[in-house]
Amino acid sequence: MDILTDILNSAGLEKMLLTRHSFYKAWAIKFPCEKSIGFHIVTQGQVYIRSPYLKKAIHLKRGDIIMIKRGFNHEIATDLNVKTKTNFNLTENKADGENSLATLVCGLYQFQTEPIHPLFAELPDYILIKEDEISSHSPLYVAEQLLSAELDNTELGKDSITKSLLDIIFHYILRDWISKRSHNNYSWTRALKDQHIQKAISSIHGNVKKDWTVDELADVSCLSRAAFALKFKKLTGDSPAHYLTTVRIQKVMDLLRATDDGLEAIAEKVGYGDSFVLSKAFKRVVGVSPKEFRTQLLKET
Repeated sequence: MDILTDILNSAGLEKMLLTRHSFYKAWAIKFPCEKSIGFHIVTQGQVYIRSPYLKKAIHLKRGDIIMIKRGFNHEIATDLNVKTKTNFNLTENKADGENSLATLVCGLYQFQTEPIHPLFAELPDYILIKEDEISSHSPLYVAEQLLSAELDNTELGKDSITKSLLDIIFHYILRDWISKRSHNNYSWTRALKDQHIQKAISSIHGNVKKDWTVDELADVSCLSRAAFALKFKKLTGDSPAHYLTTVRIQKVMDLLRATDDGLEAIAEKVGYGDSFVLSKAFKRVVGVSPKEFRTQLLKET
């Protein structure tokens, strides 16, 4: 089971936009992120990331990549002294015959449901990967080059290819962060690096319908029951049973959004005995009943 893909899919994370902006004049634009997560790649020139959450603007140069966390509203400016424009007008910005001050490729994903998996709580406000950290032999570098080339392409299949490359780059950024992250305390990403606990987490995601017991997960992890329970709690700060509930409820949230299935059918898909048990667990975690949650989603669309 690909755990990362399962988590992102269950959170209803959908790619919404892939754009390229070229700035020919001093310019600054807002990027609201209330319900989205995204990244910026500087392919020409240099820009600055400004935000009320930052003590100091982040300077980005050609080849740098930054991923911005959901809720981290920010601005991108070619000059720290320029005022922010409410709307980005490509026609107003363009100056024929001039080289651009900066060019950005921006990828945006929107959460269709509230992300409750611990991965999203552990994400920093931003993930910055500088150009000199990206080897010319690395898959991320190759994906960057392919995306840049495809955006200039006019041949058939361009849209599908660019959307696929958007996914590839997004996952490579997350993979890079997980692999490099240091852990002083418990965390879900720390648990992923443990060969024993990772097996248990993968098993839960691979068969969320199963009522996993501590004994069964310990067997999967090749640990004794006591050793497994202790290690799981130490690394994740959570119990296996509570983690299973979190994964199930995240899937329920996505099913309520993406399907017309009734509660009994959803309960069957995620391993709850009936709709009553599902509703009770859902309200305990989310704060509202499944019916109320679905109604709220319909109002937002």
